[in-house]
Amino acid sequence: MKFFPQSVVLTLALSSLLACGLSITSNKTGVALPRAEQMQLSQNSQNTLPKAISRAVLQDAAKVSGVGIANLTITQVTSETFGNPCIFNFGEICTKEYNPIEGWVVVVKVKDQSWTYHVDKSGSQIVLDPKVTVSSTNQLPKAIAKAVLTDASKRSGVPSNALKITEATQKTFSNPCVFGFGEICTQIFDPVEGWEVIVKVKQQSWTYHVNQSGSQIVLDPKVSATLSQ
Repeated sequence: MKFFPQSVVLTLALSSLLACGLSITSNKTGVALPRAEQMQLSQNSQNTLPKAISRAVLQDAAKVSGVGIANLTITQVTSETFGNPCIFNFGEICTKEYNPIEGWVVVVKVKDQSWTYHVDKSGSQIVLDPKVTVSSTNQLPKAIAKAVLTDASKRSGVPSNALKITEATQKTFSNPCVFGFGEICTQIFDPVEGWEVIVKVKQQSWTYHVNQSGSQIVLDPKVSATLSQ
């Protein structure tokens, strides 16, 4: 019987394995994913909202809607580069200035509505779409509600306890002109945070714009015009 050197036997064994389509790899070798799967993983990573920011968004939605956080759900998160602060703040008429803000578009289910938020990367800016209709008046501070009713009472001659706030919507007015019910306003973006408040006065509905601190309370001049007649 002829004996072959050990090195020759090993060489023949390896050749046989390779011929059968097998490969020997170390335990540290990674498995390459198809390109489509790599892209999907990258997209999912970008759209992962940090837990602290998710919680902050839900807390804001709960505060504005009066609905408990346990009954709110984030249904969609999309990574977004907003062209400038005006676009980030849902401005309807914005300049073409490029001053990007990295962040997300976040959609929250509130009862039967879908609320859209813009959130920056740090979570320091959380802005609700001003077009969202909030039927609850729970978010309007009591001091501001009292001030609005006092103003309406003074103008109408109706006691405050006979007046009722029927709707209060948190809004971002694009500039002081829009806040003041201006019919022809410039396109400058100088936001005023506050509320649009509807008060029932007898058979009428009066619209007020109020800033966040309550230091500015403006009645729709169309209502004022009817009072002066």
